[in-house]
Amino acid sequence: MLAGWLLKKRRKKMQGWAKRWFQLTCSGTLSYSFSPTTKVRGLVHIPMSIITSKPKALAFHINTGNNTYYHLKAFTTDEYANWATHFKRLRVSNVETQVDHFEQWRHKRQSVHLTSIVKDKARGDVSRGLQASQLVKEKLLCLDKWIQGHQQNQMQSDWVSRLIQLKNEVDIAVKRQDQLWHVVQDTVWQADPFGLNRAHLNQDSDENSHKSNRISVDSALSETFYDAEDVKVGLSNESDQTQFVNATNAIEEDEKNEKVRDQHYGGTNMNWPQQNPVLPHRRRQLPSVAVGEISSALSIFRKNVGNDLSTIALPVSMNEPMSILQRACEELEYSELLDKACKLDTPMERLMYVTVFAITSYASSQYRTGRKPFNPMMNETYENIRPDKGFRFISEKVCHHPLTIAAHAESKNYIYWQCTKVKSKFWGKSMEFITEGVYHVQLTGHEDHYTYSKPSSWIRNMIAGEKYIEHSGEMKVTNNTTGDYAIVTFKEGSGGGLFGAPTKRNDIVANFYTADNDKRARRRVVGKWSGTLSEEVDLNKKHLSELWTAQIPDVEDYEAHYGFTRFCVELNEITELEKNQLPLTDTRYRPDQRLYELGFVDEADVKKKQIEQKQRDRRHDFELKGIPWNSRWF
Repeated sequence: MLAGWLLKKRRKKMQGWAKRWFQLTCSGTLSYSFSPTTKVRGLVHIPMSIITSKPKALAFHINTGNNTYYHLKAFTTDEYANWATHFKRLRVSNVETQVDHFEQWRHKRQSVHLTSIVKDKARGDVSRGLQASQLVKEKLLCLDKWIQGHQQNQMQSDWVSRLIQLKNEVDIAVKRQDQLWHVVQDTVWQADPFGLNRAHLNQDSDENSHKSNRISVDSALSETFYDAEDVKVGLSNESDQTQFVNATNAIEEDEKNEKVRDQHYGGTNMNWPQQNPVLPHRRRQLPSVAVGEISSALSIFRKNVGNDLSTIALPVSMNEPMSILQRACEELEYSELLDKACKLDTPMERLMYVTVFAITSYASSQYRTGRKPFNPMMNETYENIRPDKGFRFISEKVCHHPLTIAAHAESKNYIYWQCTKVKSKFWGKSMEFITEGVYHVQLTGHEDHYTYSKPSSWIRNMIAGEKYIEHSGEMKVTNNTTGDYAIVTFKEGSGGGLFGAPTKRNDIVANFYTADNDKRARRRVVGKWSGTLSEEVDLNKKHLSELWTAQIPDVEDYEAHYGFTRFCVELNEITELEKNQLPLTDTRYRPDQRLYELGFVDEADVKKKQIEQKQRDRRHDFELKGIPWNSRWF
């Protein structure tokens, strides 16, 4: 769209201005670098920024909205006018688009309200029908008593016999009518009142969908997501027994549906993958750039130094648009390493590739600092079917305090599962992420059963300086069948000064040992969890064989989109594969997370508080009634 040289004011005082190469794309992303051929040093999304112009000084002051400012100067009046014109055009276009989005959103909210009214009327009709049916049954009981009192009269015997016959016919008809009313009642109460909006949600998966198509989730998803929980765990005081029967029927229906889905996707014993799997179209980036003020939550952190942050209600701006349940699925981004391990002959080779797979789960974290995933709600689930990668995955929150999730994935080559407790703590300058629990891998065709646990992860320089993520400690990967094991050491970074990122960081060393208590390493893998991992062939440091290389995020302006990789961008999408197949408790239906993904921070924050309060109320009701909360799938 436009490119050229501008003067950029340096960040530190008294350092003056520096000449930088700027490039503005049609989507409104302004990037700069030292020259046209060097790598990009920073990104600004113009439509989401506040721009102050000073024509006399040929200057622009850009507020990105996340406490970052860019001060720019043009060299000539013509260049200034050209940049100003393009900035203005993008800003005006953005305002017009937002107005259009609002009108479409308002129309959809009205549609949702109308649909709700229709459903309320249907519920009223059903209730009145059941009441009328009950009145008829009561009158039939009175008639039955009258008949019994007149059966002794011989003069009326023929007439009474005819009356008994008619009464029996009416009784059969009333029972049939009563059954039909209950069928209608179940249909009305179980129907999704936001079916039309569910269609809008599924359309949102398209790559070129606009925010106007997505905003309908504010109302629709809120009720859809929690209707599922209410049906599953909420017992009415008036009809506990009926609710229990309905819940049992619902579980039986779920089991029937599961059989159908197994036929659709292929059962556990299916030939993974299918000969010609239908691969759905998947989006290439998020619908909105990163939004929200991270710095606004620092005051909350300071008051909770050393506490578990998963128990504290944080503003939505501290999150990334992803749930912890989805983060568990992100562990499988490089699942092809397990496919490779399954095909190897020797136990030590298989152990080496399983260990590399365990290390690669950290790879995507190098692009993401300062934000945490959403905490899942009670009974929240996440399901992901990936024919292209040959696995299917499900996860669920199984405990509230401490926050515990369970996950299971299966492929023709392996089975993977975990049950982990997730904690996060703030220590003044750093935030620590603690994962307690064991990860399991079994390879098809082998008796190998691997287990490993993870060390802590840290976000450094939370208050001041250059933020960066670091994983430190040891991870032991054990083949419980052979006894062979690997010790992976995540080295702490060094250099960089007090507030800078280490100049030498992300290094790992993995030594492999046999079960005979011989402390000599039989193999060794070295490299960076953020880059490349290689084997030292015959333990020779100069002879390396590459095993894995991290993929650069295949996402345009990934730094402006929470640092998500392509695989991560796809996790919160509803494709044709999942359409009308997901349970209503799936993370993709969470309204606060969806709104936040769309860039509506304030609306997402309000919805998040409502959801959290509803969860607290539900837990309180459970405690009063003495009802235990149990997981559904694990």
